Amino acid sequence: MRTLLLVEDEKLIRQGIKSMIERSGVEVEEIIECNNGEKALEVLHSRQIDVMFTDIRMPKVDGITLAAEAQKLKKPPLIATISGFDDFHYAVDMMKNGVREYLLKPVERDKIAEVLKRFDQILTTAENEYNSKRKVAFQQLQYMIFYDNISEIELSNICCHVHEYIPFEHFAVICFGSREEEPEFTENDKYYYIQGEDCLDFIITDALYKKEVMRKMSNYYIGVSGTYHNFLDVKQAFCEAAQMRRISFETCKKIVDADRFRGIDKEYEYGVKFMMQTANLICSNKLEEALEQLESFVLGVKNGKYPINEFQEQMEIIITTTMKVYRNVLENKEHEVRELLDIFSFQTIDDYMEVVRQWIKRFDELVSSDMDEHKTSIKMQKAIEYIKKNYATDLNMAVVSNYISMNYSLFSFTFKQYTGTNFVNYLKNIRVGEAKKLLTETDMKVNEISQAVGYEHEKHFMKTFKNITGLTPSQYRNNLG
Repeated sequence: MRTLLLVEDEKLIRQGIKSMIERSGVEVEEIIECNNGEKALEVLHSRQIDVMFTDIRMPKVDGITLAAEAQKLKKPPLIATISGFDDFHYAVDMMKNGVREYLLKPVERDKIAEVLKRFDQILTTAENEYNSKRKVAFQQLQYMIFYDNISEIELSNICCHVHEYIPFEHFAVICFGSREEEPEFTENDKYYYIQGEDCLDFIITDALYKKEVMRKMSNYYIGVSGTYHNFLDVKQAFCEAAQMRRISFETCKKIVDADRFRGIDKEYEYGVKFMMQTANLICSNKLEEALEQLESFVLGVKNGKYPINEFQEQMEIIITTTMKVYRNVLENKEHEVRELLDIFSFQTIDDYMEVVRQWIKRFDELVSSDMDEHKTSIKMQKAIEYIKKNYATDLNMAVVSNYISMNYSLFSFTFKQYTGTNFVNYLKNIRVGEAKKLLTETDMKVNEISQAVGYEHEKHFMKTFKNITGLTPSQYRNNLG
């Protein structure tokens, strides 16, 4: 095991237990000592602890409270209580708060060793299981990034699974040549190494540590994506980092950062984006943004930044993707749209773009005229009923849009128009609303309420609850009391 927290207010007893632990035969990388529960809580909130041995009667924060607070952590430690015979009546309370072993003073060395061996086996089994699942998740991530024929539902499901093992709220991706020597740092909760293809490897990092990782890679030629705030955009971030790495190769610049790159040279803006993004913007009804990106790309073509065949390939992807998503809308306009695929039937790129501009500007009308408002309203009501019924499950927009048989991007746009807010915020408000009821009407613990309203991780629930209400769940309950 890596870390063991030893909490005992009597120094001689604490030193004696520490000595027994060190001679137990179980390898412990680090033993951290605290003489009261308050200091122990600070340690628990500042770093990951594998095992905690604690006394019950201590100043400031007692062992029962300490054990209860430890259970609220994302990954609570395995806990053993060491206390006197007179405190044995506390055993039930301790066991209720996640304590697995109860040892009486004076403690025997053999008993300490037995508990440590059991805990070490539990930790080893859990770590092996975690690593096995994590390996599968990373394989899914590689599959998602490097293969194109993936449905939106499959993409969403993979992202949700991988996000459990790469739980970044904001992230960036760094790309470097795999023939270069691998950077000298190990994987941890700040960044992860992903083996790529075409001699390109990647590091995905928490955005807070992006500059730190870049400093560690100062001897490499790297491409850096922009900062992303939605894990569903992870594929786009990888593609962007790869494109930045290619530009680093072409320009012989050590670091090509997408955020700075866009600001320096507007003409490159389209080329560094994932090629599906313009199509996604059109399908999400963000027509002005789509048109702005195309104009940047055309400017780059006219100035010799991009070859005309790349422009032709990109336009084919944009148009065919849009036709697939809105085949019902464009059914009677298919011949008109297909003319856009043959760019050289137009005299110049300016002539071609004039037709494209008109098509994009009319696209909103095409979509709107096809959508029957009554049918849309019924579908949205059906979606809302489904959300209210299943908010406590692992729910996401892909699941709901699939349930009502509506395209993912179209559902996102229509849902926001219908409810006045996006799907994520709507679901958060439903869950927090139900949590308020449980806090006021039941005696359920916060971690139980977290699970009951659909949050797997209590920390995520508490953060969301406070963002919406301005109070922690406990403060909300106490204020009402």
